[in-house]
Amino acid sequence: MTFFSTDGMQSCKDMKGKTYRSGVYNLNTTDGVEYQTYCDMLTDGGGWTLVASIHENNAHDNGRCTVGDKWSSEQGNNELTNHGDGNWENLKTFGNVASATSDDFKSLAYFSIDDAKDIMIWQVPNNTPLSMWRSNSYLRYRTYTQFLADLGGNLQRMYQSYYPIRQGVYNPGSDNGPSYQVTYDEGSPADTLSHFGPTTQPYLTAGYIQFRTVNTAKHINAICPGVKVDPAAVTVYQHACIGGSAFWGNYFYCGDFSGMAVDGYGAGNRGVDKTLIESTFLIFYR
Repeated sequence: MTFFSTDGMQSCKDMKGKTYRSGVYNLNTTDGVEYQTYCDMLTDGGGWTLVASIHENNAHDNGRCTVGDKWSSEQGNNELTNHGDGNWENLKTFGNVASATSDDFKSLAYFSIDDAKDIMIWQVPNNTPLSMWRSNSYLRYRTYTQFLADLGGNLQRMYQSYYPIRQGVYNPGSDNGPSYQVTYDEGSPADTLSHFGPTTQPYLTAGYIQFRTVNTAKHINAICPGVKVDPAAVTVYQHACIGGSAFWGNYFYCGDFSGMAVDGYGAGNRGVDKTLIESTFLIFYR
């Protein structure tokens, strides 16, 4: 793996329009703290900074909300810690860019970049080497409305100040966060929908990213990658969305991928197929 110098630049967006290539770069926060992450310099003119990766550490019954479920809880399905580990909202970092498809990753860029406008998601099979992320990704899509500019300039501020993840507080469906349409660089809305179970598909509209959904028991999911959910389908969110609160009355919904394996690992009418459940979601800012 090759690392490139950037002369103190603060994000990959600072390199947009210049002769930089995709790869791992050492960047700097506004406070001068150096961090390392991946820059995509090809998509729509480049300038995309990898800020996070989310994957399911163990979707089997014995692996729900256990060590490795950093985007929900590593403390178990526990009512006393029902808000989870808070990593969508806090200033904690973990993982490293080289292993972002085999372990959860949260870069300093997730909260130090404060002028992001759009996000991009790549769905990549777990354990894909960094050099093959683009070629092996089966879905790549991005927002284009610059929505983050009105929500704090990054996801950390959005969740902290606009759409907090607080289990048991918000009303099912009506307190959902916003959804934004995406454009595809790899795959299509039909491809996105094909990975969800047949009884869940009718309640999903592919070609979107949705934030902070609230189900019938007031449990929270943080993000629905590639889809938005019918607001009346309050029992469907946990089958299509990831991350969020920790305590669920039904043990089978706890974990980074929530209820995606409720009918079994990569099978069933409500959950998702094996391709999706064995994938990592790479999140970029620009």
